[in-house]
Amino acid sequence: MIKKISAEQLYKRMNDEQGILILDVRSSLAFEKWRVEGKHVSAINLQLFKMKELGKEVTQVIPYDKPVVAVCEKGVVAKQTASILEGLGYDVGYLSGGMLAWSEFYETVPVYLKDSLQLYQIIRPAKGCISYLIASGNEALVVDPGRHIAIYEELARKLGVTIRHVVDTHLHADHISGGHALADVSVAKFWVPEEEMKDATRKYEPLFDQQKLRLGNENLKIICLKTPGHTISGMCILVEGKYLLSGDTLFVNGIGRPDLKGAALEMGSLLFETMTEIISRLGDGMMILPGHYSHFSEFNEHGFIGEMLFHIKQRSALLNLCDKEEFIAILLNLLGDPPPNYEVITKINQGKYEVSFNEQTELELGPNHCAVTSVQQ
Repeated sequence: MIKKISAEQLYKRMNDEQGILILDVRSSLAFEKWRVEGKHVSAINLQLFKMKELGKEVTQVIPYDKPVVAVCEKGVVAKQTASILEGLGYDVGYLSGGMLAWSEFYETVPVYLKDSLQLYQIIRPAKGCISYLIASGNEALVVDPGRHIAIYEELARKLGVTIRHVVDTHLHADHISGGHALADVSVAKFWVPEEEMKDATRKYEPLFDQQKLRLGNENLKIICLKTPGHTISGMCILVEGKYLLSGDTLFVNGIGRPDLKGAALEMGSLLFETMTEIISRLGDGMMILPGHYSHFSEFNEHGFIGEMLFHIKQRSALLNLCDKEEFIAILLNLLGDPPPNYEVITKINQGKYEVSFNEQTELELGPNHCAVTSVQQ
């Protein structure tokens, strides 16, 4: 019987030192734009019709030394592919639900666990999206949740806490926010920077610079810092003066792109001021916990995405520039493709546009493209 592998099982295998071989049977274009990647993952892109043309000679193309997982859009073609390879003696399975299922998988990783503060990172590997749950006492705050809100509800139940606050650090352009829906079912407050929601039809609480959020332990310090540049009034969340949930302002290997609103020069100028006047003054020992990642190499030795500001500065060319014009020129030169469907997604996140669940899935397919990579190679 052909082995059916869930997205969760695939993720565990990806972290196994034995490694796996992903046989991606989608088109070459789809493979180049977006695929399964990981530290112990190798990949071959070979369509089913080409496999059939090769016949038994396919064994010269696909090695036997690692378990093989066949991947396609929805799992149907991958299952057929796995059946052929099984007949040739391969240790093979197929990803159930395909890249659609992979896109909707989340992994929860602890960052800091003490009685007064529990900080969890919720990672969506296929999109490179990261959200957070902060728990203190019997209450919780969720930051930048994805639209699959059951993951946050389940974690809150497991921890025995009630979600009191939900924050979107900015108006997301790469994925559909679960903030409004999660706040609704949790009877929590949904906070968004006010300038991000101009003309929005969605109910929310305006979030302001230096605003403090109360949670559980009254002595816990959670402060919102306005850090414009990626968006007009994006926020970072400072926790206990030690952890900066940096949204799309600063990443482990880059900074937020300034061009999605069509005012790249103006936003680039704001981003320079944010980096030089706010971020750089936080202290080198600040742990930066971003809202996205671009490559599996950004995972640290503790299994989460995060890095001390000191080390990010050491690697980043942009963070070491003192001239605004030079900063903007280099920044704009490094811009890549924008997030897929970002104009529609921002409208959805403002409540201006509604789509079905299946349409939401289709809109979110692909990588996030929110960062300008600024790491010195």
